[in-house]
Amino acid sequence: MPTSRLTARAAVAGAVLALGLLMAPAASAARAEQTRTVPSDTYTVTARTDTYVYAGPSTSYPRRGLLRAGHAYPADCLLMGDVVAGDGGTSGVWIHVLGDKDTGAGFVDVVFLQGDDHAGLPASARC
Repeated sequence: MPTSRLTARAAVAGAVLALGLLMAPAASAARAEQTRTVPSDTYTVTARTDTYVYAGPSTSYPRRGLLRAGHAYPADCLLMGDVVAGDGGTSGVWIHVLGDKDTGAGFVDVVFLQGDDHAGLPASARC
């Protein structure tokens, strides 16, 4: 095979790899979204303070809405994400809330929810 074809293939392979690395958070969120479509138990979590709901388990994801302090929301699973400090503690556990008429589904760090270090969800309720 001519050298120019090998060089072109290598360039294409490098571009595909770079694109894959750049899109890794989006791909990870897409996999989490697919995982959550499987029917599961639903739990209730209560916001300790007003807090944002994010599209993924990090404050770098887009905001989907706001949970209001003292209000209860349905949730279905948890996963590890970025560590967040707030409300007197730190945690990397994020709860997937299903949302309501005002708030879209997404993730909230457990430090902003009432309850234990899993906001009352069993450790087995993984996303």
